[in-house]
Amino acid sequence: MARKKLGNQNPTQSVILKYVKRNSKAKEAIELYERTGLTCYAWQVNLLNPIMAVDKNGLWVHQKFGYSIPRRNGKSEILYMLEIWGLHNGLNILHTAHRISTSHSSFEKVKRCLEKMGYVDGEDFNSIRAKGQERIELYETGGVVQFRTRTGTGGLGEGFDLLIIDEAQEYTTEQESALKYTVTDSDNPMTVMCGTPPTPVSSGTVFTKYRETCLFGKGKYSGWAEWSVDQEKEIDDVAAWYNSNPSMGYHLNERKIEAELGE
Repeated sequence: MARKKLGNQNPTQSVILKYVKRNSKAKEAIELYERTGLTCYAWQVNLLNPIMAVDKNGLWVHQKFGYSIPRRNGKSEILYMLEIWGLHNGLNILHTAHRISTSHSSFEKVKRCLEKMGYVDGEDFNSIRAKGQERIELYETGGVVQFRTRTGTGGLGEGFDLLIIDEAQEYTTEQESALKYTVTDSDNPMTVMCGTPPTPVSSGTVFTKYRETCLFGKGKYSGWAEWSVDQEKEIDDVAAWYNSNPSMGYHLNERKIEAELGE
């Protein structure tokens, strides 16, 4: 039987600080996530290793990490792996998104993951659902993850250990001003930005500026990874699809991309 052709499992461009792989918390996060019955893709493991790398003092090697992947590749699964690990380690987490539907979908996904792991809502964890303001607390550890949509004032005066910026291509400087200080009081803070390549109608500038800062070597304690094309390609260049879509051969295939291009 022929081996299934997979997309590129490593970023096409990245800036990763030096780290020791065995000192990454990624293995713990993956083991927890796979208790749901789901399996990590190779590219997710390759990305999670540097994101969750710690130094000899147990501090995150990257206090800030951003990654950009074309839509439909399952980029948010990385966030769920981080959040499930964070809940089990007593972290206070804020997951922000641009749209209510995205924020709500992430809440539902993390809740479903916990249930697949055998946890019972109301016994092992508590979930509060109010669209745009959802929350999950794991009783055993006290770990909390809140799911919100971003505003220019949301997060002011609050403190978190892990700040997630989903749909980061829409992250504005006004929102960043309200959120960036929410992790400063943590003993070991981390901010993770995750998005798709910006389009002409994307409202945010923070994500692209952060990318440039990292690629020009100006970001301290900062990491970046992306799956992209290095130059303009024909829209039907199948080799380029595989190079910039890591989930090709997993849940994504040529027919799905052809259907999208035909829309």
